[in-house]
Amino acid sequence: MKTSYLFLVLTAIGLSCQTKPKQETATTSIATEDSASALAKRPGPDTPRSAADRLVRALYFEHNKKENPFQEKKDRTLVDQFFAKPTADLIWSDALKSAGKVNRSKINLLFNAPDAAVKKTWVLPAIVGGSRAIVYVTFENKGKVEEVRIDMQQISGRWRITEMVYPDGKRLTQLLQ
Repeated sequence: MKTSYLFLVLTAIGLSCQTKPKQETATTSIATEDSASALAKRPGPDTPRSAADRLVRALYFEHNKKENPFQEKKDRTLVDQFFAKPTADLIWSDALKSAGKVNRSKINLLFNAPDAAVKKTWVLPAIVGGSRAIVYVTFENKGKVEEVRIDMQQISGRWRITEMVYPDGKRLTQLLQ
């Protein structure tokens, strides 16, 4: 009798502790068309995280130190993991040149600044409008807060970086051409 009562109590507790699986809300789902007005907004404090900003976070926090795609010269896989094909082609062709347009030993193209000058990096939530997204990366450069705007596009269901706009207004694709 005690065992069946104990079994019933444990079963009831187990069932009451279960939660419903989270369902994606309308704010995190992707709209059917690109929305210029949605992309013009800045992310608010309640903006949910998305796959777009997670890709950028992986680029800045996981790969910047050891496997920076801008430093890669042997295997293009890392470059293609983060960048759309046209942008990846520019990065790869510039990396293979003996004297590329950008001195990558002095300038980190994630910030367009020397590594030693960059401190405290923040990746804000993405602003998603259809198959396009914008992610802002804020950092301190020699004590001054600056920001990189990263334009992204969803290609075959995966987010890829198409452009990076640096604090001085220069664009990644311009620097590499």
